Amino acid sequence: MSKQLLAGAAKIDITPPVGVDLCGFGGREGHSTGIHDPLMAGALYLDGTPLPGSDSGQVLIITCDLIGFDRAAVAEIRDLVTASTGLPGNRVMVGCSHTHSGPATHCLPTLGVPDDSYLAILKRKLAGLARMAVDGARPCRLGTQREPVSVGINRREMRQGAMVLGLNPEGTTAPYVDVVAVDTIEGEPLARYFVHAAHAVTLGGDNLLISGDWPGYAQRCLERIYGNGCVALFGQGCCGNINSDPRGTFEVAEAQGRIMAGAVLKAAEYATKEPEVLVGAVSEELLLPCQDPPPLPEAEAILAAAQADAATKGTNYGLKLMYDGLVDWAERLLELSRSGATGLTTPFELQVFRLGDFALIAMPGEVFVEYALQLDETPLFRQTATMAYANGNIGYVPTAAAFPEGGYEVHSAIRFYGDTMIAPACEQLILAAGKRLLRQLRPAGT
Repeated sequence: MSKQLLAGAAKIDITPPVGVDLCGFGGREGHSTGIHDPLMAGALYLDGTPLPGSDSGQVLIITCDLIGFDRAAVAEIRDLVTASTGLPGNRVMVGCSHTHSGPATHCLPTLGVPDDSYLAILKRKLAGLARMAVDGARPCRLGTQREPVSVGINRREMRQGAMVLGLNPEGTTAPYVDVVAVDTIEGEPLARYFVHAAHAVTLGGDNLLISGDWPGYAQRCLERIYGNGCVALFGQGCCGNINSDPRGTFEVAEAQGRIMAGAVLKAAEYATKEPEVLVGAVSEELLLPCQDPPPLPEAEAILAAAQADAATKGTNYGLKLMYDGLVDWAERLLELSRSGATGLTTPFELQVFRLGDFALIAMPGEVFVEYALQLDETPLFRQTATMAYANGNIGYVPTAAAFPEGGYEVHSAIRFYGDTMIAPACEQLILAAGKRLLRQLRPAGT
């Protein structure tokens, strides 16, 4: 039996203290020196009509202006949210904007020293944020819409026979924004959740000011336009191979935010909002196969090169931190090689929420945009969006075709995550699981 949709939304400031390490770029001159704009976290709670066979139509989406969380942090946040609200962890989705001008966290251990006292308070604040959203639930209408827009460009450029981080105007992107618009039953805007794929790197490694980058500007612009407490929440899309473009200044980031806000505003106005919405949640944990460590001589050479780099290239705070971290990674790699490790795996949680005829997929990594495009082609829902950097971050998740091409995302970046790289076979495993979960959320007749 259908029921009136209840929804609640809330937002809090999660700006860290000045002096924390920023994260996302190697080689920063030092710690953060100021706050350019605040970092925020938002929560959207929905209680709709349960799917057949389910006793609950509740889900909660949390978004944070942060680089990302590791798996352990997400588990702790979910436990705190459950204690605060009663919602089970498998109905809580935790996403991050992947701003490179936010505080260091444990998902990228070589690019900044996390402030554990700040992170401990942050987790408790997120549980309180969830409680605020649940407690504020009221009768609402929900609609979804997609609108053409882009603030990004494919960054995998083949230059002189080598794959580099550059500009590839002909490369694949997802030039649109997916929007979930929630209004009160009286027609007042309550929340605008939106997903777009573009790395939050408009501000470069020379910036030492805390900032939400372009997604922060987009959210603030929307909230100014709507007023009356409407909450804007951003879910970073599958931007593993997409950078914001152009890059360089706060003014550019603000312009990109306005462009995105305009598209979200238009989509929300076109969305048909319904008072009765099917809401469901499913998840599955995969064990993705990782590549074997290199042969012992190669692993020894990798460590020797890392030690040489640490001795000669650590010329400032950030570079020393990064190169020392790469030595730690190379030492772990050598240990794996010496032990003859094989058949390594890494956990990868796929979570999907159904909101009416809209499916929201969450993936824990720097996922290439092609994953979102392929899952969107599954003809089960009118609209399917994929939020990356959600429920953890295992590092880059390239397509199988990207592995022979090489490049930073395939060969180099995993060192900063302190792990071993996943295998090309992971693409088909992930896509098959995603389609399986989408089918579970679409029982016959719904």
